[in-house]
Amino acid sequence: MKTKKTTLVWLCLTLGAPFMFFAQTTTTTQTFNNTFYGQNSGINNSGNFSCGFGVNTLMNNGGNSNTGFGIQALMSPKGGFNAAFGASSMKFNDTGSLNSAFGTRTLENNLTGSFNVAIGHRTMGDLSEPGNMNTALGYSALKINAGDGNIALGYFSPRHLVSGHHNIFIGTETAVNLERGSGNVFLGKVIVNPFATSQVQIGNDADKTIILADGYGAQRMTISNTGNVGIGLGNNVLSSNRLEVNGGVVIGKSFVSNASPMAGLTAPANGLLVEGRVGIGTSTPGNKVEITQGTNGFSGLRFTNLTNAFVPAATSVSRKFLTVNASGDVVLENVGTTNSLLSDQNTLTSTVNGVSSNAPIVNSVATIFAENNQLTTIVNGVASTPVTIPIPSDSDAQSLALTGNVLSISNGNSVTLPADGDSNPTNELQNLTQNGNVVTLSNGGGSFTLPTDTDTDAQTLALAGNVLSISNGNSVTLPADGDSNPNNELQTLTQNGNVVTLSNGGGSFTLPTDTDTDAQTLSLTGNVLAISNGNTVTLPQTVIQGGPNISVSGNGSAATPYLISSTDTSLYSANGSINQATTTGTNRVVNMNSRNIWFNTSTSTVNGKIYIGNTTLYPTTTGNYRLYVEGGILTEKVKVALRSSNNWADYVFAKDYKLMPLKEVASFIEKNKHLPGVASADQLAAEGLDLAAMQAKHMEKIEELTLYIIDQDKKIETQQATLNQQQKEIETLKAQVELLIQKMK
Repeated sequence: MKTKKTTLVWLCLTLGAPFMFFAQTTTTTQTFNNTFYGQNSGINNSGNFSCGFGVNTLMNNGGNSNTGFGIQALMSPKGGFNAAFGASSMKFNDTGSLNSAFGTRTLENNLTGSFNVAIGHRTMGDLSEPGNMNTALGYSALKINAGDGNIALGYFSPRHLVSGHHNIFIGTETAVNLERGSGNVFLGKVIVNPFATSQVQIGNDADKTIILADGYGAQRMTISNTGNVGIGLGNNVLSSNRLEVNGGVVIGKSFVSNASPMAGLTAPANGLLVEGRVGIGTSTPGNKVEITQGTNGFSGLRFTNLTNAFVPAATSVSRKFLTVNASGDVVLENVGTTNSLLSDQNTLTSTVNGVSSNAPIVNSVATIFAENNQLTTIVNGVASTPVTIPIPSDSDAQSLALTGNVLSISNGNSVTLPADGDSNPTNELQNLTQNGNVVTLSNGGGSFTLPTDTDTDAQTLALAGNVLSISNGNSVTLPADGDSNPNNELQTLTQNGNVVTLSNGGGSFTLPTDTDTDAQTLSLTGNVLAISNGNTVTLPQTVIQGGPNISVSGNGSAATPYLISSTDTSLYSANGSINQATTTGTNRVVNMNSRNIWFNTSTSTVNGKIYIGNTTLYPTTTGNYRLYVEGGILTEKVKVALRSSNNWADYVFAKDYKLMPLKEVASFIEKNKHLPGVASADQLAAEGLDLAAMQAKHMEKIEELTLYIIDQDKKIETQQATLNQQQKEIETLKAQVELLIQKMK
């Protein structure tokens, strides 16, 4: 390389391929295919294929293919392939490459950021590390943000973001109050809540959130980072469900452009209008609404406040009812029920849908309970034989037994039942039972099925005088009361506690209190066994004597009886001393027997540590470790486990890893006397050395060193190619100069 000095002279040398160099009152190093114009432009240039126009533009250029237009544009770049248009655009760029800056002070303070595009005054202009692969268009767009892969279009967009990656902002002064966040898409003028207090509010640290707003700040739609969509919910409100809509929704309508709202085309307020069919549990509904449920007999439809326990305030009568047809469709049908009531003297006959039943009509019933415990019943004026009610007493759980025709009661007497007169078992007492709609008579009396009861639409009985009628049916005239005496009519007998009461002034009496004498309990005090309301016995005491190895286990119950053993298998005889009496030789052997040993520390939140050594003073500055060995550990092999791949250093080879420049490494070592990111000797002496962490840190430095070597190798190859090219051009120049000299002679 050659150095040439010029003074207030423009030198233009054209030799072969276009080759121009402009300088102004300076000493500079001659390079190739560069163009500079302006005071100090390219004064200390060492790069190639660069172009600079303006005072101090590319003054200390050390990169290739850089273009700067404007005063102090790209003053001292080391990176290459940058384009800066505008005063002070990319003014302090250092190693940043492949950047494009258009406008005054765009990317002004960028040092290392690459692959950025900035258009507009002060766009991406404030930070020295604005990140990589960002695109900003508009005054002060991405002005203070540090992050990668962001896109911002609009005046001061985003307004307050200082840290975030892979965001898309479109709108004038959008993302107001958003300070930290990544993966967001904001369209329109979005103003987030700087003081959000819940998870359903969009705050100053929103991530992966999509907001569509108008130009005045009204947010129309939001999509949360979980995929929940909200429409018309208001500003900074996230949906708690997959879809939330504030207002009516119409599905399936074909609208005419610019048509006015019409009835049938507008959804109800906060409601849903569906033009087609709705299928719940099915994709092919056969009706306007179809519910498919996996269990036969269940519709899948539930009314929480309309159950069979609900009693309506008023009763209505109708012959119509809802039912289902063979396809499961709900249809409205009429009731076809017939009912009639007939009376014949004291017999009432009811016929429902052709099925009849009889019941006696009792006109008067009276019950008299005398003071001598005698009970008399009068039915239709006929009195029964008085029955003496015995005073109840506790018979201590007596039981009946029948042997032949002798009936006996435990702890009592026995009676001989009269013999069967005809010895024929087919004409004895029988029982009539009902199971569902099947009526059965015992002892082979057969059974029959009652007809299925059909809903009679809530028929009601009414009595007017002695005329009894049923709604939607006929009426009958009840026989007149024979004595017209209201005091001998039907009465009911009720019991409340031990008080028995007869209605209609029939009086009441109190049953004697039943005393339970059976519930006795056993208790043991010392060796004295006692039974409540009974006697006590003294149990004999058991005394066991033996050597120091006798042990007693169990609790004395049937499942776990007391067990006496003279075998001692314990490790210790006192507080932490190995029992020499039960140890063979100098070793105490524990057979693992295909099992593990687990020292459970979950109940020891403060201590729970194991220490082997001469002192009980546990180290307190080495972190939350459980095992301490004084004097060291001798082992054949050590394997340190990693909890995850994130704890290893392969992240150094990631594309977004920021490798510290070697100048900064040298400055750090000069100041701190150890490598960046590695603990100092004083710190390790105080806190100890974590093998896993230190091994990972060593690998990180090895991988960084590999990257440095690869980078240096690339530079050496580039420099060697440049030297080879320069040597060829020098030889060409020498030949041309010699030719000129020969012609000038």
